[in-house]
Parts: sequence; structure tokens; C-alpha cells
Amino acid sequence: MAVTDQLAAFALVLGMMFSFSHSFETQKIKKTAFIFSILGIAAGCVLFSLRVYDPKGMNIFLIALNRKLAVTIAVISLSSLVLMLVAWVINKKIFKLASLFLLGILVLVVFSYLLPPVLQYTREFIYFGESGISTNAMLRALGFTLGIIVFVLLTLSSYEVHQSLRNTNERYLFLSISILILVFEYGATAITALQRLRILKTSDAIFNISVFDVMIWRGANPNAFLYAQLVLALIMLCFVIKTHLKPTGEFTNRALLRKEKARLRDCRRWSWSLCVFGVIAVFIVVILHYYDTKPPAEVQPEPYEITDGIISIELEKVSDGHLHKFSYVTPNKFDVRFLVVKKPAGTAYGVGLDACDICGIAGYYERGNDEVVCKRCDVVMNKNTIGFKGGCNPVPFEYEIKNGKIFIDVKELEKHETRFR
Repeated sequence: MAVTDQLAAFALVLGMMFSFSHSFETQKIKKTAFIFSILGIAAGCVLFSLRVYDPKGMNIFLIALNRKLAVTIAVISLSSLVLMLVAWVINKKIFKLASLFLLGILVLVVFSYLLPPVLQYTREFIYFGESGISTNAMLRALGFTLGIIVFVLLTLSSYEVHQSLRNTNERYLFLSISILILVFEYGATAITALQRLRILKTSDAIFNISVFDVMIWRGANPNAFLYAQLVLALIMLCFVIKTHLKPTGEFTNRALLRKEKARLRDCRRWSWSLCVFGVIAVFIVVILHYYDTKPPAEVQPEPYEITDGIISIELEKVSDGHLHKFSYVTPNKFDVRFLVVKKPAGTAYGVGLDACDICGIAGYYERGNDEVVCKRCDVVMNKNTIGFKGGCNPVPFEYEIKNGKIFIDVKELEKHETRFR
């Protein structure tokens, strides 16, 4: 899902860029977009390797570089659009070659920008505490692979449909609009990046729109430009289907007529292919994203007994291996939540706050029958480590188990009340 979020919009633009480069007669020029794509992929892999090799040392540098790349993409995409329009109007080879070269640079930089976070997902196939051959790990790897396949097929379909357009003006028109959408997409991203780099202030205005408003809109509409590219692709494929329904003109023999019919049929099929993979992309980024990010069902606090400031919980009620949540309201009106879960190994219990030192009071939820997961970072807890300090584990506190009950002094909970402000 995340791979499609990152790459689907660019796949549509990339396909048209490949088509544009193939409009040149010289074989070497035809390979321009492909060569720059390989260079961009190589650059993205290098940046990813730097982060893996030295995550702490390179983190600040790579974050700043990523923001500068976003600004660079916005500038190059705008420049390439202007140069393309000049080449379109003047119709001279030198301007076409210059615009193709600039588009190639754009492909290189976009791959450098997009590929490192995509490759980072390969390091998240296995969560902490999971087995390397677990079902969830295999599903994540499969999802990543399918995302790459959708990207490749979207690119290929976009290329074939753009190639099916009958004349150069039509190809220029659709590619120009696609690049224009890219300009707006990375223009909005660049404004956010410039604010993070302290070059712009949130109170600054661009065309009477404040930087802060752009940042808010961009964060609230992460897939707006993907939808715009898909709408453009839909218009393009409908145009191809309409203009490729039946042969036009005269044919000297039936063989040439059959050849033309086969060509038109292939064009229509690629148009339908682009439609299908566009729908798949929307399904992934809308439907699957909704279910993946849907807030988990909240574990409701359970009742317990409290006598003279001592909370007691029957072990029998929490011995089923599931997550059990409890709540204690302190005299200062802080709602301190805490958890109890029976550990898989032996008869021990994990007891801790519904909070951790890393993610604060985001809390935890139960996924499936045996996973305790942090709501904020989605890390799966190893139940055997619950009750110990460190990592994203629930913050431990003192308690006692005897006579078939867990006993907790409320003063232990009151020590942590300020966490739950």
C-alpha cells in the first residue's frame, strides 16, 4: 500500500516521459529516459545504503538533503514544462533535445527522492518480536512486491497509451498537463521543505496563500495529485479508445487492413489496461489505506476491587493471554491507564502502564489473538518483555502477586499521573 502511495503518480508521468523520448528518431536519444531512470535508481539505492550503514550519523544530513531534493524537483519540473512549451511552439529539434535532457534530469532526481523511503519498507517486513517466517512478515513482503508490480505496469500502460496518440500535438498536450500537475505537487512539497529549512516562515504568503495554509492542505490531501494524474490518464485513454475504434483511410489489400485492425485493438487493450491498473491504484490508496489506518477497537477498562488504597485483580480474570486494560483516576483527576497480560512462557504476568517512554500515552491495543501493538509506531510487543524497561514497552511499576491476585498500591500509579495529562 505504502509503495503505491509513493510511486503511482510518478508512474503515470514516467510512462509519458518514456513515450516522449521514443518520439526521437535516433536510437541513442530514445534511451535517454531509460538511462536517467537507471542513474536515479542507483542514486536512490546509494542514499538508502548510507542511511542503513550509519542511521544516526547520516539521519540529519539525509533529512536536509531530502528537503533540498523536493525543492530541486519543483524547480526542474517547472523549468522542463516551460522548455517543453517553447519546443512545442517553436518546433525546433534543439529545444526538443534540451527539454528531453531536462526531463531526464527530473527523472533522476525524483527517483533519488522517492526510492530511499520505498526501500526502507523492506526493513519493516519483520516487526520486533516476530518470527522471520511469520504470516504477517510474508504478507508485508508480498504487499511490497505487488506495489512494485503495480508501479511497473502503470508505467508501461501509460507509455503504451501515450504512444497510441495519433500526432505530436496530442502527445505534447497530455505530457505538458502531467508535468504541470507534477509542478503543483512538488511545489506544495517544496514550500513545506523550505519552511523546514527555515528559509520560509509559516506566516509568509505566496500568491496571497500563506505557507501554513499550504502545509495544512498538503498534509490533509496526500493523494490529491495522484487523483489528478489518474483523471488525466482516464481522459487520455478515453480519447485513444474513441479514436481507435475502426480503421480510417484506404488499404491496398486485406493484409494491411488486418494489420491496422490489430494495431487499433492493441491500442484499445493498453487503454483498458491503464484503466484497470489505475482502479487498482485507487483501491490500494483509498480502500486498503482506510482499513490499514482505521483506529483499532479500543480495549475497554475492566472493573477491579480497591481497598485501603490497594487495587486487587483476580488472576483468573486475566489469565487468558489477552490484553486487559484498567483505569485509575487519581485525586488530581488524572486517568492513569495500566495493562495486564499473561506471558506465553510459564505463569508470569506482564504489568505496566498504557504508555511508554518513546511514544508517550498513545497506548496499546490487541491485534488478532496474540499481538500487543503500539498505537503510534505500530511496533508489536514481545509479551515476554512487558514489565521490563526499555524500548516501546509499557512503563513498568511495582506490584505484587499472591493468593491468586495482583496487588497494586495506588501510590505507584500516582507517581506516573503526570504522564496522562
